[in-house]
Amino acid sequence: MWVIKNRNTFFILAGLVAVFSVGSIAFFGFNLGIDFKGGSLLEIEYTQDRPNTAKVKALTTSFDITGAIIQNLDTDSMIITASDLTDDKKIALSKELSFDGAYPFVETRYKNLGPTISDELKNKSMFAILLVVLAIIVFIAYTFAGVSKPVSSFKYGLVAIVALVHDILVPTAVFAALGSIFVDYQIDVLFVTALLAILGFSVNDTIVVFDRIRENLKNALDKKKPVQGEAFRQIVGLSLSQTFRRSLNTSITTLIPLAFLFFIGTDVMKPFALVLAIGVIAGTFSSLFIASPLLTVIEQYQKPPKPKKEKVAPKEFVPRV
Repeated sequence: MWVIKNRNTFFILAGLVAVFSVGSIAFFGFNLGIDFKGGSLLEIEYTQDRPNTAKVKALTTSFDITGAIIQNLDTDSMIITASDLTDDKKIALSKELSFDGAYPFVETRYKNLGPTISDELKNKSMFAILLVVLAIIVFIAYTFAGVSKPVSSFKYGLVAIVALVHDILVPTAVFAALGSIFVDYQIDVLFVTALLAILGFSVNDTIVVFDRIRENLKNALDKKKPVQGEAFRQIVGLSLSQTFRRSLNTSITTLIPLAFLFFIGTDVMKPFALVLAIGVIAGTFSSLFIASPLLTVIEQYQKPPKPKKEKVAPKEFVPRV
């Protein structure tokens, strides 16, 4: 298939994307939410009209509340989060959020999140991602054991992890840039949830292709056909051809509801939908253009198995007369 023939082009493209992603994260850093750095959350529900977020943002700035995030929750509610929203500032702010009675409201929720809890959430989030990655390696190695020749099943798992690193690196880099210079998109628990969903979607897409490779390899082995060198590359290319359209259709049908969720959803759900959409696009690219071609590279440069020595039957002893 043309993907295997042009694999170096896709590897270079993926490498450039990875370099720019790492550079974006290193340059912009993370705009962490209160889940990971501590702070306060104030949720209010307006009983009549609701002011726009820009107006409330200006009000928080006047109270010296820096970095406040204003989000519309639904048609009436609004969430204000900030790392320096102290109790005193919250009381003073609440007196002005009605804008001289033009926008009456009721307070529905107020909570503080300390740095200790934030560190615990951060550690648990990292542990969850690492645990998922480890489980994927074990699952693929177990599933493809015995029928993955000439590439070992463990290497299938490592290739899948390389693709998954690409899939979570891209949306993380995009949010690092967005959260610093464009919009108030933060790295929070909802973002980590989206990354875990991306891992599940991407590995499913990769395993579909790997499973077809496994079936085609099994058929070739059953028919005593060669499965190394050019034969292996042809099998991988055939498997990609058989699953290419399915992967694209799955991604497109997933992106359609995410687009609706982003454009007509609430401010809270828009970042979640955007992360998933970027992850789906990156996951589809890695499954088709990185993971499977990478298998052919591993097969090409790995050491060939040593030929088994044929056992020579001992000569029959003939006594001299």
